Amino acid sequence: MPILFHIVDFGDGGIESSLIQWLRVFDRERFTVTLSVMHPSPALENRFRALVPPDVTIEILADRDWLNYFQARRYEHRLSKLGRVGRDVFNTLAVRPYVKRRVEALARTHALIVDYDMSLRRLAGQFGAAWLGVNHFSFDARLANRPRRKRRLATQFARYHGVAALNQHMADEARAMFGDGLQRLFVLPNAIDIQRIRANGETRVEPPCDAPYIVSVARLDEIQKDHRTLLRAYARLIRDPAIREDLVIVGDGAFRGELEALTKELDIASRVHFMGYRNNPHALVSGAQLQVLSSRYEGMPMVLLEALALGKPVIASDCPTGPREILGDGRFGTLFAIGAVDELADAMRRILTDDALRDEMKTRALERAQEYGIAASNERFARCVEALQAVGSFGR
Repeated sequence: MPILFHIVDFGDGGIESSLIQWLRVFDRERFTVTLSVMHPSPALENRFRALVPPDVTIEILADRDWLNYFQARRYEHRLSKLGRVGRDVFNTLAVRPYVKRRVEALARTHALIVDYDMSLRRLAGQFGAAWLGVNHFSFDARLANRPRRKRRLATQFARYHGVAALNQHMADEARAMFGDGLQRLFVLPNAIDIQRIRANGETRVEPPCDAPYIVSVARLDEIQKDHRTLLRAYARLIRDPAIREDLVIVGDGAFRGELEALTKELDIASRVHFMGYRNNPHALVSGAQLQVLSSRYEGMPMVLLEALALGKPVIASDCPTGPREILGDGRFGTLFAIGAVDELADAMRRILTDDALRDEMKTRALERAQEYGIAASNERFARCVEALQAVGSFGR
C-alpha cells in the first residue's frame, strides 16, 4: 500500500525525530512510503536527509528556487517584518496553488496521506486519497484560551478522514474540544526503533565531563521546556556534598545565552555543560545516571521513549500531555509537578543515592520501552489504516 508522509520542513524539534523513527520502523511488507516536504531547509539537507531510509523517496513540494525565496531568507534569519508580510502574500498567490497541484499529483499514486504536522490541513480530504492528520501537542495548552483559532482549526480538522493523537490524554482533550466534529479519532503514539537507539547509545563519544552526570535532552525553548526549573533544582541538589553528578544539557535554541547566564547567577556554571544539538544524543544519554524532562507541556516526548529504550531512570514533569501516560502514572519513572523546584531536586537526590532504586527503574524502563517498539507500533498503525480503508482508492 503506497503511503505519503508529509511535513512542512525540518528543524531541530521532536516532530522531526519522531517522523524519522516512523520512516524507519514501518512494515516494508505492507507499505511503501514517500516523504513529502514543503521547503528544503538547511536542517533537512545538512542532517536529516542522511537519516531518511534509502527506500523512502523524498519529494520537495516547492521544488523551484523562486518558490523558496522568502523561506530561504527566514532560514538565514534575514526576513524583516515587511518581508514577513511579503512572504504571506507570496505564499497565498504563488506557493499554495503550486503546492496544491503537486499534492494532487502525488495523491493519484498514494492511497493514504499522513499529514504528519497537519500543515496541509487546507487541502485535507481532497483528491481521492484517505487523509490522516497527526497532532503532536496538547489541545488544551495550545487552544484553550484562543477561541477564534479553535473554531478555525475545528473546521480544518473535520476535513481529515482521521485525526491521530499521540496519547489518550490528548485524544480526550480532542473529544472534549471538538465533540463529534472529527470524522475519526485514533491514538497513535510515537514509534521507536529500540535496536537502533541502543546501537547509537554504544557509539563512542568524548565524555562531556569528568564526573558522572544527569542529562536533559530538549530544545532550549523556555516557553515550553522550562530548563530554569531544572537549573534551580540542580543548584539545590548539589548543596548536598554527596552529590558528585554534573548536569549535561543537550539541545540548542534561542534561550541558550539566558540559561548560561542563569547558571552563573546560581553559581553552578562549572558543573553545567551545554552540548548543543546532537544528531546522536543517545550516546550521551547512554552514559548518564538519569534523564530529566522539565517541560510545561508536551505531546508525546520522544526523549522519554528513547531514554526508556536505553534503560535510563527518568524524571519528568507531570505536564500535559505524554509523560504520565509514557511513565504509567509513575510506575516506569518519576513524575513531579510542573515548576516544582524542590520536588525535582528531591527526586534526583533519591535516585542518585539509591543504587537499588536505579536498578529497579532500569528494569522497568526496558520493559516499558517494548510497548513503543517496532512490532507494537506497526500493529497500531495497521489498525489505523484498516479503519480508513473505506476512504479513498486503496490498493492502487
